[in-house]
Amino acid sequence: MPDSMRHNMTSGERPRRHEHGAVAVHVALMLVALLAFLAFAIDFGVLFASRRQAQNAADAAALAGAISLSYTNPNDQNLARNSAVAAAQRNSIWGGTPDVTTADISFPACPPGSPGVAGTCVQANVYRTNYNRANGSPLPTFFANLVGVGEQGVRASATAQLIAGSGTADCVKPVAIPDRWVEFNPATTAWTPTSLFARYQENGNGAGSLLTPADRYDPPTTSSMGSGFTVQNDYGVELELKEGQGGQGIDPGFYYPIVLNPGCVGGSCYRDAWSGCSGVEIGPGTVLNPEPGNMIGPTHQGVQALIDQDPTASWSTSANGGRGGPVGGCMAAGTCGRSPRWIAIPLFNVDAYQYARAVNNDNGRSTPITITKVIGFWLDRIQGNDVYGRIMYYPTTAISGAPIPGASAFTYNIILVR
Repeated sequence: MPDSMRHNMTSGERPRRHEHGAVAVHVALMLVALLAFLAFAIDFGVLFASRRQAQNAADAAALAGAISLSYTNPNDQNLARNSAVAAAQRNSIWGGTPDVTTADISFPACPPGSPGVAGTCVQANVYRTNYNRANGSPLPTFFANLVGVGEQGVRASATAQLIAGSGTADCVKPVAIPDRWVEFNPATTAWTPTSLFARYQENGNGAGSLLTPADRYDPPTTSSMGSGFTVQNDYGVELELKEGQGGQGIDPGFYYPIVLNPGCVGGSCYRDAWSGCSGVEIGPGTVLNPEPGNMIGPTHQGVQALIDQDPTASWSTSANGGRGGPVGGCMAAGTCGRSPRWIAIPLFNVDAYQYARAVNNDNGRSTPITITKVIGFWLDRIQGNDVYGRIMYYPTTAISGAPIPGASAFTYNIILVR
């Protein structure tokens, strides 16, 4: 072969050898870029998913703290902190327990424009990181280890607040009981569950005239809590409910059967209203007619049906830091959000009712009942002809109507405000 051809072939091979080297360099660079992309995609995906889980944990913690502070014991911030931490730690972050302690739960001023009750905000900060954390547990990295990044972390924050309802609910039971009043008759004394409301003369020629002295009732308004029951003062008070009778006074435990659905009147409808939910909104200003006839039997049947749905639940005076509350049953087991024994009962304007009863001289059998608000009530037991239970708040969703003062409201909802 001529030297010129050999030279040309040799010269032609050299570029190909150089091209092979260039491809290897490009492949190496592409692999580095791919690894960097994987580090970004996979490790950032871990971070993004963990951030959402951390936010869920923070939301749960803030809501639990606000529930404890607002419903259980408004003066026990330690209990609220512990409740918040326990709720946060039930929500894992990338398979691990969140880094949260009681020091991460605070009670700041509510954000400007928050719609709820001032001074009821709870903030929770939840972490999974080593940053400034004594017992931190950072998130792992996978491909980022190749570029020297061995850990990453997330932080989330949430603030919850109590919203006081309008005193309205849509699943009340078909009885109304008197709201609390101020005792002046026979003397200025503290109201007790055995007091009698005495404001108007109910018999004789002077029926409807003001007694001297006279008890006084002030209904709640949008600007005043009135003289009635409040969660702070009356949570856990035991009432003995007995069917109201005509006469001079009105006992705090007198219950008056009411018609929730005018199209369905009588014992069967009344009993069904106990065991079911009417869906009728009842609240301040609602005027209801009494259910005629003796309803002791249907009342007992309806109450017993509710107790039988959650028979292992009970009221414990030592629960909630000694404030009392329901224990056991379906709520403790996590199989229900609210026990069937935790019901809503409307309160009525005892002043307006006694006056109308006196001037109508009908012993209350046809006297309309004006509702002032709705309270929560725990059905404890039936004893003889009477029903025993405890006053408490009632968690519900927001329902139409102007809110009443937070101190007077029993219908509550907790919302996230930040």
